[in-house]
Amino acid sequence: MEILDIEAALEFTGGEPEFFIELAEAFINDIPPEAEKLQQLEAEDLSKAASYVHYYKGAARQLAAQKLSHTGQKLEDVLRKKTEGDISKLNSEFLECHKEAVEALKKAVEALSKGH
Repeated sequence: MEILDIEAALEFTGGEPEFFIELAEAFINDIPPEAEKLQQLEAEDLSKAASYVHYYKGAARQLAAQKLSHTGQKLEDVLRKKTEGDISKLNSEFLECHKEAVEALKKAVEALSKGH
């Protein structure tokens, strides 16, 4: 699975690199998911933790950050008790995929910015 499908991302943004860059930069500059925050939410209310993950998963989906979107969906499904899984392991995967997505988006923004 690709970390970032730039062709799909550009398709989602109507083939407008400037719009993709704007969305990608907002994602890059947004507060990243935090392990402590996620663990705190899980301890308080799994539905709040699921909403927290959903926010990042949804943004990743719009940017075609496929690996983060997929991992976020798996974690969200476990938090919503739709499936079973190791929450701790999925949290680690989710946080790592977020870092990978940010790095891939930075490279994509740089490449697209040079092309315009």
